Amino acid sequence: MKAKDLAEKLLEYQDFDVQFNFTDGFSKFPNVRHFKVTGISDIGHSDKVLILDGEED
Repeated sequence: MKAKDLAEKLLEYQDFDVQFNFTDGFSKFPNVRHFKVTGISDIGHSDKVLILDGEED
C-alpha cells in the first residue's frame, strides 16, 4: 500500500488511534497480537518502504 493511500484512509478517522494486529501462529486458537503504531522506525529510500514503529498492547 502506498503512503498516500493509507493517509487518505486514516484521514477519514482523524480522532481514532491507530493499531496494528497480526496472527502469530496457531495452537487450538490463533494468537492475535496487538500493537500501537508509535511512529516511523525506518525509511528505506532505495526500495521506497516505510517501516512503522510500535508498542505491543
